[in-house]
Amino acid sequence: MDEHIKKPWKYCYWLTEEQLEQLKAHLQAQGIEMARAKQNPCEILLTEIGYAEPVTWSVICRFDAAPWYQASRHAGKYLVVSSQALTAPFSQFLETTIEPVAFSPPRIPTPEEQKALAANSDYLARQPQGWGAFPKEMGEAIVAGLGKVFGAQIRTFEDLLCTWTAVHANFICRAYRSGEEFGNIPYSIADSVHMSTCCVEMFNLINTQEEALLVRPCIGAVIVKAFEKDQYYLVTPVKK
Repeated sequence: MDEHIKKPWKYCYWLTEEQLEQLKAHLQAQGIEMARAKQNPCEILLTEIGYAEPVTWSVICRFDAAPWYQASRHAGKYLVVSSQALTAPFSQFLETTIEPVAFSPPRIPTPEEQKALAANSDYLARQPQGWGAFPKEMGEAIVAGLGKVFGAQIRTFEDLLCTWTAVHANFICRAYRSGEEFGNIPYSIADSVHMSTCCVEMFNLINTQEEALLVRPCIGAVIVKAFEKDQYYLVTPVKK
């Protein structure tokens, strides 16, 4: 798999508040100011280096990303994303690297297969409480918005949530894999318009044991222009 990796596009870290303050001071001594995410953690991908506070996850991601963050081993920590690798002592907190790659999914599961993935018991044991618990009117507005802006043909929010869930389930249940070229790793099984919360995999909120993941950005990350729509990214977690 190393042949696919050049210099990572982004380096992602999880720091405590104290460690973040130390990093800020270290960078300020070099004349570098960190950007702060205001509404969406993915905003910091647009900067050279930035951070997202714990409260940021609940601003506009209250019903999808926040439950994963709050249930993860990183709950209460600060996400830091940098275009350059941080030096010691901060290098030890590296969680993932992200790099765009040329990958075409060998297969996208049918709606029935997605339902089976979303109902997989191994996945359900990991699904956080509150995941996808959007108020009815908000769910309907999401479906209507995706149809109006992107032409998405989605019948109900329940159908959309099933796809969202199946995407995460494939990284936990590992039903659909890339093939030998990328080392048989799991991949996103939907396009960006039908995805939510790519941050779960991008920043390793699922604590994956995989060597790497092939992740497409969700529509929220595309809207804030953090990622390219439908592009696959090789997410490589640091083994600790």
